[in-house]
Amino acid sequence: MHIAIVHYHLQPGGVFQVIANHLQSLKVFCGTDSDHRVAIFHGGLIEDVQGTKWASTPNMTVSTHAIAGLGYDAWPESPLDSAGLAANILSALQECKFSPADSVLHVHNHSLGKNVSLPGALQEVANRGYPLLLQIHDFAEDFRDEQYQRLKSALGSQPHSLDKMLYPQANHIHYAVLNGRDRQILTKSGLPTERLHPLPNPIVDPGPLPDRDEIRSNMRLKKGISIDQPLVIYPVRGIRRKNLGELLLWSALFNQQASFGATLAPQNEVEKISYGRWKSFAEDLRLPCYFELGDSFSFKENLAAADALITTSVAEGFGMVFLETQLVRRPLLGRKLPEITSDFENNGVDLSLLYQALHIPIDFLGKDRIYENIFVAYCKAIEKFGASEQQKTKAHNALNHILSSSIIDFAMLTPSLQKAIISDVVKNKEKAKSIRQLNPLLKKSLSFNFSQKKIDFNAAAVQHNYAPSSTGAKLINIYEQVMHSSRDKIVAPLSHGEKILESFLSLERFRPIRSMS
Repeated sequence: MHIAIVHYHLQPGGVFQVIANHLQSLKVFCGTDSDHRVAIFHGGLIEDVQGTKWASTPNMTVSTHAIAGLGYDAWPESPLDSAGLAANILSALQECKFSPADSVLHVHNHSLGKNVSLPGALQEVANRGYPLLLQIHDFAEDFRDEQYQRLKSALGSQPHSLDKMLYPQANHIHYAVLNGRDRQILTKSGLPTERLHPLPNPIVDPGPLPDRDEIRSNMRLKKGISIDQPLVIYPVRGIRRKNLGELLLWSALFNQQASFGATLAPQNEVEKISYGRWKSFAEDLRLPCYFELGDSFSFKENLAAADALITTSVAEGFGMVFLETQLVRRPLLGRKLPEITSDFENNGVDLSLLYQALHIPIDFLGKDRIYENIFVAYCKAIEKFGASEQQKTKAHNALNHILSSSIIDFAMLTPSLQKAIISDVVKNKEKAKSIRQLNPLLKKSLSFNFSQKKIDFNAAAVQHNYAPSSTGAKLINIYEQVMHSSRDKIVAPLSHGEKILESFLSLERFRPIRSMS
């Protein structure tokens, strides 16, 4: 079998790691009684992949190929050129001697808006008979307004014309999704279940961790982190959806009981603005929260130093942190994302230490103030997706319903409201006590009285359900189905593609911190 893996770049990061893990999974599963050629098509420079060691075996060879026009584009400065990109991809396939009959193209995040020429190029490749597996890690429709606007401007501004381009349909075009939520959304939008494959990310055991005491001593010397208190680390790049304000709230609520840390700063210029403001805010309040630990200590060193790990993210494509932490035998604290984590819990991973909401008394801020901040932020966000007055009316009613309670989730607040709460907690012990009483899981988590038996059980569940060998078997099975699909002469649109956008843009799913600095 010939497998062409297609992605914009091979720079270290989420999808790059998934590709590397997929190759490791194939290597583990395929053994010696198979013969596969893997070609990785990317839009970067040859220098970007020099020195990268891929998981090749005598029965699975891996090569990399830079494709002109495949990387992140600069549209509208760079022209829309789907035909040219298609020609470049087809030329690379022919050079590799990959034919439509014996090959499958596994494409990552084609619809995210990083390259507006790619969706049309893939349709042309499909028209030539090549079977496609389009794996969606993230949706532009999921409040990613910058990417959605680029796609809409480049590919069509008429209602529902965009989803027709982004989600092409044919017997030899299949889709892979990371979780049950995404599968449900695409099924509701008209994608047949026989061409829709669940493909959770493989989780690779990082192996033994370095010596904890030595690293903690170094952290005290380099960062001033006390060795007398437990250390809770958020192993994340601090982009907006990671919800750093909530990490700071933890540090404000428990500033005498634990130290907290985040590992990496954002690389994106827009994200750097929000990150810098949170970092300065923490410094101004003298919170026991330390930033950019990953600049001085490796990922494994940070894991080793931590007494517990934490996640406060409000949105994930897959949610690696929920599983990776189990394999390093560290308890995970913080926020659960039911639309993501329910799959993990169904596979036996106990996430009972995580909360679904961090409750804040509404009267700390006032209903009118909260309503005004959230509603204005929501309307501004959905206008970028072509929102109707009906959607705004539904949002008005939904927000009033939420505010009819006495509490609200901290993650629903705008950055300015989050900062107001954190400042109040620092200044007012009674308000801090009230929030701790409303959220007993926080105090329970920081007791550090964790069940080793439960931690070991979780590790076993992750190894059983998400090990590379299991993923390798799934990949080969899916590739075989895609490659042997009948070829359609016409590529059709998704029948109810508008439901994808509708599924994401409700007020209940809206988190202002994702779009505000």
